[in-house]
Amino acid sequence: MGVRYERRLLARSTDGGSALYEVRGRGPEGGGSLTYRIEGKKARKGLEFVVSSDFSPGGSSQPQQISVATCEERLDALSGELAKRGIHGVAVSPERCRNPDRDGLVTVAKAL
Repeated sequence: MGVRYERRLLARSTDGGSALYEVRGRGPEGGGSLTYRIEGKKARKGLEFVVSSDFSPGGSSQPQQISVATCEERLDALSGELAKRGIHGVAVSPERCRNPDRDGLVTVAKAL
């Protein structure tokens, strides 16, 4: 029993050199994490932007570990990196960091 991760490709750069992934972690006792990862041709040199983490420390509580301000800062940095790498068709919504579930932070204009 450990954290399970689901990774989903959201978008690629126009030249195919970079890709944006959504990585969701699920804890065995509840809660989870939401990370956006940009990878180039060498995956191990990717950039990660952790925007939510509410793993349960045991019991029923699931406290958010990433503050609203930190979430917004990381999404601003993600937005800049997307532009720099030519990954288009992605909308980044830092204002959604105020929502408890933090869904809809990053959306894609068209499905891959």
